[in-house]
Amino acid sequence: MNFFGTKIPATALSFTGGSLFKTFTTMAVSIIAIKLIGPEKLGMWQAALLIKPYVAFLQLGLTQGLGRQIPFLLGQKNDYRVRQYASNAQFVTTLYTLTCAIIAVALTFFLAEGINEKLIYITAGIFIATMFVDNYLSSTYRSSKSFANLAKVYFVASIFEILLLPLIYYYGFNGYMIILLLHSIFSTSLLIYFRPIKVASKFNKDIFFENIKIGFPMVSLDFLRSIPDTYPKIFILYFLSTTALGLTSPANAALAAFAVLPASLAKYVYPNMTFNFGKTANKLKLWQTSKKLSGLLTGIGLVGLFSIFIIPYAVENFFPKYVEAISITKIALFIAFFRMFTILFTVFNTLKAYKIQFIVSLIRNICYLIFPLLFYYFASTSQQLEFIFLGVLVAEFLYVVALFYFIFRVTHNKLSYDD
Repeated sequence: MNFFGTKIPATALSFTGGSLFKTFTTMAVSIIAIKLIGPEKLGMWQAALLIKPYVAFLQLGLTQGLGRQIPFLLGQKNDYRVRQYASNAQFVTTLYTLTCAIIAVALTFFLAEGINEKLIYITAGIFIATMFVDNYLSSTYRSSKSFANLAKVYFVASIFEILLLPLIYYYGFNGYMIILLLHSIFSTSLLIYFRPIKVASKFNKDIFFENIKIGFPMVSLDFLRSIPDTYPKIFILYFLSTTALGLTSPANAALAAFAVLPASLAKYVYPNMTFNFGKTANKLKLWQTSKKLSGLLTGIGLVGLFSIFIIPYAVENFFPKYVEAISITKIALFIAFFRMFTILFTVFNTLKAYKIQFIVSLIRNICYLIFPLLFYYFASTSQQLEFIFLGVLVAEFLYVVALFYFIFRVTHNKLSYDD
């Protein structure tokens, strides 16, 4: 397989394999949880996680700026600057993590009632706290050796998660929360141990604001682009119920399955695109890479769509509590197919094309606000959940069309972008 005019090395394939193993393991745990736990409790957990993307915005683009600058500076062979960026980011990330963990513990002991609610609070809190660390560390894995180590982390952490599976059988929903909690802590600990840039944490005001200047537009625009994913869940909670949100669990599993490959490729393709752009400043190569990547995703996505024929059998025989969710799970497959192309959004980050990112992200927000609500209001009472998903499908399709259009324009010098 060729990207950037060169053959992808064995390290990249190993990393992709580790990413796939990690994601499939997580999906397997989720599927077992769906089978054994009712939609009401899973709906409570999904509702708790709605805050996650909003809290991530509080990092002010720290990791986004780091993720862009490290490969770019490596392309310029500026190792000293790389270590300065990493040292500052490590200091700030530690502050974020400790603050989030303290808040999570406080909420758990002073607000949560009952063991289920306490586990939801503490698990969601640790999820978010470790997310800060994971985001920072993931942005520093950029060399071949570091990608190989990251693959090891994924394999070991996934095996650890598999070993915890009996907890679901013995303790149900509480066991599921314990698995997520322990796995989150364990995988983050491995990332810290194998971190490729081992520097002392040191706050540097100039580096901090320079990084925020680069990363804040990225995180703001990525937030604007990705936050519509929460809109359908908010609509379901507001207009329907927590149980209805829980019924979307099989659909969410389908969305996660299709996101496996794009998520794995993004961690390798994005830094390499930025590295090469740092060396050549050739925008046309970004378009060529986007076309190759789109072809690969289309082929894999079309194969994945054949799973629509096994969904009714699988749900009826293995997940009888979710029979009402068969139709929305089918719709979710097509939504997931179009969401695979979200990886191409990284082209804008490489170019720092902030104005164009804003336009594309705004289009997605408008589509996600209009079409799910529009379809909901035209649906009968028994079809409201399905029609919300149909609205999401239309919204995602229109967004992908806009995404391709603007990527072509910006890589062919037909639109200006911010340097």
